[in-house]
Amino acid sequence: MILNSETLVGYLRAEFTKASRLRVWMFFTQLAVAVPAAISVVVADEILLYVLAVLGTVLLISWWVLNTLYGSARNAAQSARRAAMLMGGLKDQLSASEIQNLRERLTVTAEEAKAFEKKDYYASNLAPSSSRLGEMLEESAFYSAKLQRVSASTMLAIILVFALLAGVIALTAIPMVERDGSMVGTRILLSVLVFIMSSDVLGALLAHRSSASALDNIRARLVAADRSRYPQTDVLLIMADYNAAVESAPESVPFAYRLLESRLNQQWRQYLADRAEVRKDTEEVSS
Repeated sequence: MILNSETLVGYLRAEFTKASRLRVWMFFTQLAVAVPAAISVVVADEILLYVLAVLGTVLLISWWVLNTLYGSARNAAQSARRAAMLMGGLKDQLSASEIQNLRERLTVTAEEAKAFEKKDYYASNLAPSSSRLGEMLEESAFYSAKLQRVSASTMLAIILVFALLAGVIALTAIPMVERDGSMVGTRILLSVLVFIMSSDVLGALLAHRSSASALDNIRARLVAADRSRYPQTDVLLIMADYNAAVESAPESVPFAYRLLESRLNQQWRQYLADRAEVRKDTEEVSS
């Protein structure tokens, strides 16, 4: 399959979908790794403790394998995204060596990528130029910021659920213990904290929020670049900062884009219509 902007959109969407699924498996595997530690709080049988230790080791190895696969899929998705934006915005063709390098990083098949192709993935109708690339960047920043905020809210909800479970478990277990009830409650609370930290829910929450804030700043810079007719140097610098913002954050939570796609598309179309009206009025005043 020839690599152009359309086929690369298929690859990036397929790779992001794969990475999203792997992240879900990683999340539950990370939680499962902490289960033996949590159970050991109330278990005294030595044989069962050994079984829990073996189970924890197996789960840790499984998490390592999933993390490796996730990293490969995510890196491939980001590489395809960067190439798709540059080729779609500037209509420049990659060299044979860069195409080969990109193919070596892709983890999905051509057939899988074909199923994910979407001709209107980027809504800009401008001719290939720095202006078109700038509009593509602004569109991507708009969607990415929304999805990062939804992901941050999801992580916060998960933390609150774990906190609630900790309280319920502590209140349920303490009356059943004849002595040292407060110590058992404390241990249960600590084991739940291990759950939260082992899955890095708190870290993901902070990363999602930081990325959303950075993307808002990038959109503001692109609005300023639009007023200056998108100077190429400015656009390329902003693209570098955009890449840093999205690549430093975790992937958005699964199904977030699918659930919000219709509403986000409507909001973006309305923004484009409003901007076109403002541009028209400005041109009429200038003339």
